[in-house]
Amino acid sequence: MTNIDAEISRLSNKDVKIRRRAVRYLFEEDNPRALSGFVRLLEDTDFWFRNKSLDAHRKWAKDPDDLLPLMKNNKRLVGELLQRVSAPQIASQLLDEEDHIIRGFAAKSLAKSDDLHLRFSQDPHHSVRIIAAENSVDENLISALIQDKHSAVRRAAISTASQHKMQLSHETLESGLSSNDPSLRSLIASLAVNSGGEILEKACRDNNPKVRKSIADTLRSEVEEVDERIEIIATVCPEIIVRWLRSRYDSKASSLRWSMIENTSLNPRIRSKLIEQMDGRLDVDKERLAVISTDDSILVKMAANNLSTSIDELEE
Repeated sequence: MTNIDAEISRLSNKDVKIRRRAVRYLFEEDNPRALSGFVRLLEDTDFWFRNKSLDAHRKWAKDPDDLLPLMKNNKRLVGELLQRVSAPQIASQLLDEEDHIIRGFAAKSLAKSDDLHLRFSQDPHHSVRIIAAENSVDENLISALIQDKHSAVRRAAISTASQHKMQLSHETLESGLSSNDPSLRSLIASLAVNSGGEILEKACRDNNPKVRKSIADTLRSEVEEVDERIEIIATVCPEIIVRWLRSRYDSKASSLRWSMIENTSLNPRIRSKLIEQMDGRLDVDKERLAVISTDDSILVKMAANNLSTSIDELEE
């Protein structure tokens, strides 16, 4: 008999001191084979031994059979262990538990099971519904979860929709943009960039910095050239387009830049920034620049004159 086997057998000794020494020895040795000896301690009358048995399962449980002894009185621990032990049959059983923490653990371990997402979405507790919101790719289900009563579920659903570039209904997007939660509106705004039209216009009219940043970030990563969406944003919130136009000098981008510079109804600061973007370039339309150099705005006039001087220096 090896030392490990001898110490496992001592876990059944009537002498408490011997049993405690065996527990300490087995934990120090850290041999997963010792787990079998700790199973009987789950029912021990001494709390210390019961607790050590739970610790042993946390430490060494590695397959479904190791979880079965815990199903009687320690289902929360089973749920925890399901995060590293693949046991779908056990997890499915735990979905029927009254304890939402247990159901949440079970749902998380089954998160990739598409056929269970509808069930998760209908759970009374948001910690389970959020598993569906984070993992489903069903547009109808995600649309429903965006209307969820819990904000964490709504945010998760919108984030998933954005990640997978889902085409959500006009009503779903409009409802999201009407939320009192700016974080949620910012997520919806990202989707609105892809949708365009009235939804994008409504998102652009939101003055919250989070929403504006979301639109700007989405433009930078997903929109490569001037299109209807860019034109909408340029009209409703032109300051976002200033950032997008930076380093873009193709014909469409240049045409949009000039149209905004020449729009005297725009904030002079925006117009001057657009002029400054052309610094260092030789392909500037000098005739249009000359007209702008006589603008009524001091800021615009200064930016135009500075650009003109810069061009002259480059051409020398």
